[in-house]
Amino acid sequence: MTTAVHFQLLEKKDRIEGIARLLLRRNKVKPGVLVFCPDRLFMTQLSYRLWTIHPASFLAHAVASEDADHNSRQPILLSERLDIPHQATVLMNGTLEVPPSLDGFAHIVDFVDGWDERLKQAARERFLSYRHMGFDPQYLG
Repeated sequence: MTTAVHFQLLEKKDRIEGIARLLLRRNKVKPGVLVFCPDRLFMTQLSYRLWTIHPASFLAHAVASEDADHNSRQPILLSERLDIPHQATVLMNGTLEVPPSLDGFAHIVDFVDGWDERLKQAARERFLSYRHMGFDPQYLG
């Protein structure tokens, strides 16, 4: 399987909001999405935002568990770990590092935090890391 990697620009100083808005724009994403979160606080804040991002509804999602059946039924799965059972083929990287395992994902979405030069440099380094790993990352802006 060929894995596509692309970087999405986040212009506002809020990674959680940027990820939530991207998920809202791509609602009904099939197959499932796994959002790799840097820590429990980020995961909790993103979960809350997915409940409140649209005034008339919410984005269906869940926090990952050890239950593969539970995880596989979620259109959006939030996790601090990649070694949990899941069926997601899209990985959104909410961290500032290249995820430790990319096996099984058809599409990887990473982010450029456009408001901070240090974070932009970190994104450039991740871009190069993906390239060194044999991927052909694309910048979608």
